[in-house]
Amino acid sequence: MDKDVTKGPLKQRTLMLFALPEYAVYLASIPIGLYLPLVYSKDLGLSLTEIGLILMLARVSDVITDPLIGYLSDRTPGKFGRRKPWLAVGALLMMISAFQLFNPTVLNDLPITKWHLLTWAVLLWLGWTMINIPYYAWGAELSDDYYERTRITGWRQAFGFLGNVSVLAIPVTAGKLTGYGSLPQEGLTIIGSMALVALPVLISITLWKVPEREAYPRPSSDILKNARLMFKNGSFMLLFFGFMLMSLGTGWGSAVFMLFATYVVEAEGQTQAILLGYFGANILSLPVWVAVAQRIGKKQTWIIGGILFVVVTPTFLAIEPGDLTTFFICLAAYGVAGGNFGALSMSMKADVIEIAARRSNENIAGSYIAVWSLGQKMVAALALGMALPLLELLGFDPGGNNSPAEIQAVAYMYVLPPWLFYAIAVVVIWRYPISSTRLARIRSAFDRRDSRRSQ
Repeated sequence: MDKDVTKGPLKQRTLMLFALPEYAVYLASIPIGLYLPLVYSKDLGLSLTEIGLILMLARVSDVITDPLIGYLSDRTPGKFGRRKPWLAVGALLMMISAFQLFNPTVLNDLPITKWHLLTWAVLLWLGWTMINIPYYAWGAELSDDYYERTRITGWRQAFGFLGNVSVLAIPVTAGKLTGYGSLPQEGLTIIGSMALVALPVLISITLWKVPEREAYPRPSSDILKNARLMFKNGSFMLLFFGFMLMSLGTGWGSAVFMLFATYVVEAEGQTQAILLGYFGANILSLPVWVAVAQRIGKKQTWIIGGILFVVVTPTFLAIEPGDLTTFFICLAAYGVAGGNFGALSMSMKADVIEIAARRSNENIAGSYIAVWSLGQKMVAALALGMALPLLELLGFDPGGNNSPAEIQAVAYMYVLPPWLFYAIAVVVIWRYPISSTRLARIRSAFDRRDSRRSQ
């Protein structure tokens, strides 16, 4: 076993190599909420209600697959490890599905139907599940150090943010150089082609270079017992609901963003370039948030970011049509607020998983990650399944003429529901109890228990 993985602090090379798959996964998943509603409605002729319900159904299909893959990845035998085989198969499935979704007219005849969208969306999220649940469980096992976990999730989140930037920067650059890529449909085609290469290449490098770690004994309890213990874990449930509320806010915003940018700000041709302000702020603020968390604690830092979300979100209502400067500034401030969200949530989750594993003396990281992943997908599905049909119910039509009131409805739909979800999330996380001091006390108690048992 590689000593760099079993003992901290981890080398930066190991952290970088472990983080590579996050770049590819973000590249192949971010366009689902960012590009697909606009492109499939405006350019391919599907209704917003159809798109919202189809993307919601694609996520609902994971009610079975997420817990199953989490359960199986905890118990997978073989010389290649528990987690790695799942990543390899998931990469293959996800790259094919991303290409079909993002390049729908390359291999298929027009018109593109709702069945095409449903089939490949279901398969893409199945591939995503096969990658992310074992991958995040693997990450939770790399180190037992409270602060080292934030470095692991910070590096992983940084590569995810780079994937976000690539989703926008590469099409924009291609548009400037070649005249193709500036429009959302063109950008979607470029990203689909990139995902076809990035997923197998980057995930293969990680599987080859980073060893797994057997942190705790393989589980022997049945899945129902694990589930009962999980839902009785108060710290996990607080963190879970706080994260899901934040995810519901960001997912709702992502579902409506392109419509807001195109019809409210009237910036369709510049949206990708302006969004770079948001993702650039994500990347630049992430190391600052990690440093702050190491000084004042993860929970406190998470709450500061959540309050910034609450403060910044209403400012989007002040943007006038064509006011690209204010739009850029608001998105950049939004990016700073969101820079800590993913990394700190995942690091806090690893602390909770360690406590659960020590309590049961079984490695159940996969099961915890599966429930987390399922919740994340359900709230994203809920955002798409509610926001887009609600816009259509209010009379908004991406392919038709809209009145000022209908355009204003898009602005309110983009701002008000996310603001409410962020505010409630801050209140929930305020009650989260795990700190570095408390984790150390819990570890000492488990060490004393294990010592008594061994005697």
